[in-house]
Amino acid sequence: MLGEPSLTSPIQAIRALTMPSQYSPARKTIGDLLSMTNPPIVVPDWQRNFSWTTSEVETFWQDLLRFDQLYPNDNINDQEYFLGAIVIVDTEQGNLLLDGQQRIATAAILLSTIRDFLKRYSTDAAQRLSSRYLSDYDDATERTIYKISLNRFDRDFFRREILESREANYTAPAPRCESHQHIRKARSFFEAKFDERYTQINDPKAAQQWSLRILKVLTSHMSVVAVISQDEDNASSVFETLNDRGIGLSTPDLLRNLVLRRAQETQSDEVLDLWGEILGIQSDAKLDGFFRHFWISREGDVKTRSLYREIKKRILETDWSSLDLSRTLRNSAKVYEDIVNGRFDDSEKVARYFAGVAELGAKVLYPPYLSIVEACKDMQLIEQMTWALMVAYVRHSLVCGKENSQIEDFTFSLAKRVRENPVSSLVDEIREFAPSDGRFRESFASLILKRQASARYLLREIEQSERTTEELDVGPPSRVHVEHIYPLTPKAENRWEHHDRFVSRIGNLTLLSRRLNISIQNGTYQEKKDSYIQSELLITKKLPEEYADWNPESVESRQKVLADKAVDIWSF
Repeated sequence: MLGEPSLTSPIQAIRALTMPSQYSPARKTIGDLLSMTNPPIVVPDWQRNFSWTTSEVETFWQDLLRFDQLYPNDNINDQEYFLGAIVIVDTEQGNLLLDGQQRIATAAILLSTIRDFLKRYSTDAAQRLSSRYLSDYDDATERTIYKISLNRFDRDFFRREILESREANYTAPAPRCESHQHIRKARSFFEAKFDERYTQINDPKAAQQWSLRILKVLTSHMSVVAVISQDEDNASSVFETLNDRGIGLSTPDLLRNLVLRRAQETQSDEVLDLWGEILGIQSDAKLDGFFRHFWISREGDVKTRSLYREIKKRILETDWSSLDLSRTLRNSAKVYEDIVNGRFDDSEKVARYFAGVAELGAKVLYPPYLSIVEACKDMQLIEQMTWALMVAYVRHSLVCGKENSQIEDFTFSLAKRVRENPVSSLVDEIREFAPSDGRFRESFASLILKRQASARYLLREIEQSERTTEELDVGPPSRVHVEHIYPLTPKAENRWEHHDRFVSRIGNLTLLSRRLNISIQNGTYQEKKDSYIQSELLITKKLPEEYADWNPESVESRQKVLADKAVDIWSF
């Protein structure tokens, strides 16, 4: 749910955070906000690009529908659905929207869909909607006034894709970044819902009335608490305070706010360009993780909740210039994206380690990897340290199942120390931290893995170790599946007595091409043998030679063999 149909407590909560002389909280419906024309809503350039995916847009839509169904017909009068708090600075240039753009922009996208849907029945109704909530022509100034303008990266695309009326000669703009794709997908989502509803109703007049009802619910009954200030510094303080009180503002938003406010006027354009690169490099889903890992790699562990306060404190204490900080963040963001996406041009080995970390979801290694790449100049040391950390993670977390907090404390501390003194002795520290060969072998021999990506990683590395050359690259999950030798869902007559104890053991798993795997699903071992022999993968091809039958004892036996191999593979 995006909110609740009550406004009293949110207003009181926000009043408690602020001083009346500096700003005032006010109830505003979506219609109130988007009908403001003197001045209209403007998203500052330092705010994030439009980032809502189909998931968030669908939640917005479903919440609207549920609220509408909760209060049918005139029962909706005097009812409101609370969408949360937003922060606005009232200036001569525009109502600067410091927080709330995802909700307000999504509402505008829905309104543009309603506008074009209404055109089927009444061009006048569509024009009235557009003039009131989306864009209008001012005869006095002879210019179009847009009711909401997004930041510099999304502004033109949003105007052409959403705000401008789609006449016969309309041509869709070409998307140039991820946020443009999000905007277009949101519009397509709403279009599909209206087309679906039109087909269900099968009555033009009823469809028109339904669209007008949606318009009424959206503009008159979905509301926010707007914290409004005439002073951007005061509003920015509220922006930060809301985050401290857990109302859900992000570190990237807060940091951009601070950096842009502190930037020298002569440097603001370059700072904005740098932030544009950061936004272009990272999807919004990764930005929060990047900022935290960036800081951990320099300062050690910091919790997400206190991250912005820690960064702000350091910026103010050291008078860290906005330009220098933005350059540092841009450069680190590029490195971070390579790590997350398994890229490293200078070493195929390191690129492979990065890809393995992503496959395992081992985000705890991102801070030290970031430090290693940025601080180490010796490629051999980079390869040694990145591999040693991978070995430590596989031994400690994946196989031995030890406390995650232990490896967090170790890797986060190591990340900071790598920057201070990147020396080979750190590899010895990693070795001492990791479980011993004996403990690793013992844990591997009884390992159960239900996460297929983790099983796939281990099996792929074992497969590669079987080959004297690397002429065969194991394909992606879409082409090479994790195969349960004893089936995950066997036929009743073939089900083992202790099914759950053995079915997800690593000894019962292998790799098989999608084509072969589909053809033998749920079959017995005897029925699968011919397909295994056809496999190009050695760990699968050898199974019929090594095991005449497949039973719990076979699983135990094979897993001990794999455990011995694992000790050799994930070694220092």
